[in-house]
Amino acid sequence: MKKIIIIIFFIFTSFSFSFTGKGSGTEKNPFQITNVYQLSEIDNKSDAFYILMNDIDASDTRNWNITDHDDNRFTPDESMGFTPIYDFSGSLDGRGYVIKNLYINRPLKDYIGLFTRCIGNCKVQKVGIENCDITGNDLVGAMFGYADGSRKGLITQCYTTGKVTGNRGIGGFGGYDQSVDIINCYSYCLVYISSKYDSAAASFCGSDYPFIFQCYTTGKVITSKKVTAFGVENGRESYWDIETTGIPYDRGRYGSKGLSTNDMKVSINYPGWDFKNVWYIKEEEDYPKLRAFLHPAKVEETGLTAYKLTIDITPSPATSTAQIRYSAPYSNIIKITITNIFGEEVAVPVGSQSHEAGHFSSELDVSAFPSGVYFCVLQTPAGAISKQFVVVH
Repeated sequence: MKKIIIIIFFIFTSFSFSFTGKGSGTEKNPFQITNVYQLSEIDNKSDAFYILMNDIDASDTRNWNITDHDDNRFTPDESMGFTPIYDFSGSLDGRGYVIKNLYINRPLKDYIGLFTRCIGNCKVQKVGIENCDITGNDLVGAMFGYADGSRKGLITQCYTTGKVTGNRGIGGFGGYDQSVDIINCYSYCLVYISSKYDSAAASFCGSDYPFIFQCYTTGKVITSKKVTAFGVENGRESYWDIETTGIPYDRGRYGSKGLSTNDMKVSINYPGWDFKNVWYIKEEEDYPKLRAFLHPAKVEETGLTAYKLTIDITPSPATSTAQIRYSAPYSNIIKITITNIFGEEVAVPVGSQSHEAGHFSSELDVSAFPSGVYFCVLQTPAGAISKQFVVVH
């Protein structure tokens, strides 16, 4: 009997999930995604924590899963592409990186997008999807097919560009949002509706409830049926380009409305939006963009101030308190620790927090530190810098 139990245990553990990249899937040590194959592994454990470490080129998904895609033996087999991540309830922090050229071709399947559904406590932030080509049946979008987080889920500071095709419940960003808050996002997707019947279609995402907040869309919907930008409620403080979308001007219940292309490129037409920390805009030249995606190589293109990774601590010598000042060049996870001359950690003023680009400060109480030499260390996934200081009592 003991041998049987041992064999069963071995078989069970052999098939347990093993991520091919770094990390353990916890909030403090998320799985680190560096390529499209690791991105697909989210489907094996969709309730864990994940972060993108770089832009993801998903071009090869056009060659994935070649089979009878349309249930018709008289048509040639085609690639079904990327398998949508099923019922995502975990956390994906894109850290300002982009998934490019994602291909999904499943015309007979419902709930199609990067995620089939975002459910429960799902959190997706700072993820860009560029040049996608996504086809499904009902409930289809670039980011997700259906979102139902029971008011616990959140999708924020994300965007989508490319093409989305389907029958009913189709949108450039998501198919239909039942109860997940979508905040500070945008879509440029072209949306094709293949249904001959009345069908729900939205340039951004459909919803019968006001869960879409401070978002915008410019994507055209190709259909002869009625189209909305954000569903029945038209979102909250959200906007659409009436010229590029073809959706006539209207004012929604919650302060959303259609604007001309020129008006979409002027910040004063987005009252309440945070253009200091979340958005930036080239006035009268381009639509708003998200600061989360301002990596160093892109800063010069925007004409915005470039921040360097720096840290300083004053005064030195310090007696009771010291001020830590630091800056981040782009959206990143930052941790600041204090070590003694032996490398031993004696304090953690900032513990693994996500920061936007900018300058920050934190106060450090050194009254209980023994007199001596210390180091203030700023750590990011890309490296670390330190500053020496002295404590004297």
